[in-house]
Amino acid sequence: MEKSEEWDLVVIGAGSAGYVGAIRASEIGMRVLVLDPGELGGTCLHQGCIPTKILLETGAHLRTGDEGQEMGIAYSRPTLDSVRLNSFRKTTVDRLFRGIGFLFKKHGVTYRKSRGRLDGPGHVLEEGDSPVRHRARNVLLATGSKPRSLPSLPFDETIVLSSTELLRRETFEGRFAIVGGGAIGCEFAEILSAFGCETTLLERESRLLPTEDPELGVALEKELSQKSVSIRTGVEDLSLVRHRGEMQGKASLSGRVGNDAFSLSVDAVLVAVGRAPMADNLGLDSVGLSPGPGGFLDVDPQGKTKVPGIYAAGDLVGGLLLAHKASRQAVIAVEAMAGRAPSSYDPMLIPRVVYTHPEVVSIGLTREEAEKKGYAPREGKFPLLANGRSLSMGQRRGFIKVVVEERTKRVLGMHGIGPHLSEMMAGMALAMGLPDGLFRLSETVFPHPTVSEALHEAVLDGLFAIEPSSHPSSEKRGG
Repeated sequence: MEKSEEWDLVVIGAGSAGYVGAIRASEIGMRVLVLDPGELGGTCLHQGCIPTKILLETGAHLRTGDEGQEMGIAYSRPTLDSVRLNSFRKTTVDRLFRGIGFLFKKHGVTYRKSRGRLDGPGHVLEEGDSPVRHRARNVLLATGSKPRSLPSLPFDETIVLSSTELLRRETFEGRFAIVGGGAIGCEFAEILSAFGCETTLLERESRLLPTEDPELGVALEKELSQKSVSIRTGVEDLSLVRHRGEMQGKASLSGRVGNDAFSLSVDAVLVAVGRAPMADNLGLDSVGLSPGPGGFLDVDPQGKTKVPGIYAAGDLVGGLLLAHKASRQAVIAVEAMAGRAPSSYDPMLIPRVVYTHPEVVSIGLTREEAEKKGYAPREGKFPLLANGRSLSMGQRRGFIKVVVEERTKRVLGMHGIGPHLSEMMAGMALAMGLPDGLFRLSETVFPHPTVSEALHEAVLDGLFAIEPSSHPSSEKRGG
């Protein structure tokens, strides 16, 4: 074993929590080591957020011929050059990967492509051919998560695939079944159908996006159905039989909806039923830690575990498994290590986006959730059918709704489906964090024509639901 080194912070994991936390720690004067056997940027950069957005944008371009006809554009349907697409995917990811490396070098962060694990209080073992036992004043565990499988459909890397395995493919063709109607499943349904694959989306609950506002799942189902995605909800008892010989499709996927059984001929099955924390082989027992329910680590609002000097952030601690949430948690944890004034984040102010076309966005509570928490919620809503910018893009469907509290007059949530809505979410999070956010939004001048005006109208409608005399009639504004 090589001679040990001493660090102010050792970060185990170089994903959205790990690398952001490492940079922040270096900025405030810590000597930082990052250990990860994978690549800088983690799942989000290499097997999640960025590659899927590239494929979604590619799919949108492939559909341009269909969507432009109403505007007088006529040309033959675009064709896909998979070699050039894969080159673009690699170039884009590599550029962002190099950017993280540049930031590490700029801030003096040491990165080693090695697996790390706790090795007793105050120590981290860097595994490899020449192991090193590091002394660490603080440790940030940020190993992220991995796709969750189903007992009846274990991953096999050939027919039953995780999102990670599917993204390794350089071409997409054949018949696909997607199990799981959440964000990942819906995004891949959009991608595969755009690429010309016969796509069936299966969801156990009664609607897509079952954890979001009910109207969003219903609206997205209509959008995907119009793009030739076959959708079945209320699906149970899935099982797979692999084919041999010259039968159509590589396997048969069977299940039932209520009393009605069905069978699909498929070439591949994508299982997209959530993600599981990567808490194995972290040496938790060496410091007296163990995962809690679901395999997640328990931490306080500053990311502290019950063991002094050991913190955790990101998917490893549960809650919303989102990159931007992970990054914020890591910064909070690092500042707590440094003795800065304690800060935290409000989980209700974390935006959620499904990057389908149109996009689906959510933040905060739905009306039903607000009622269960004892609030007096009211809703304001505006259809994109009455929004000039949306109509100019040929987008007639969609809406934005806001949930407001009658007694406190605060914004409790915002939910919508439509083009470019994700770009509004940071501002919405800011407004929701203000005690007078509803009034500030109502008095803000929104540029015209923009889709954001629909948010303004929804806010005015919500304010009108609380104070009928406050709403300047919107009928006159039009567009």
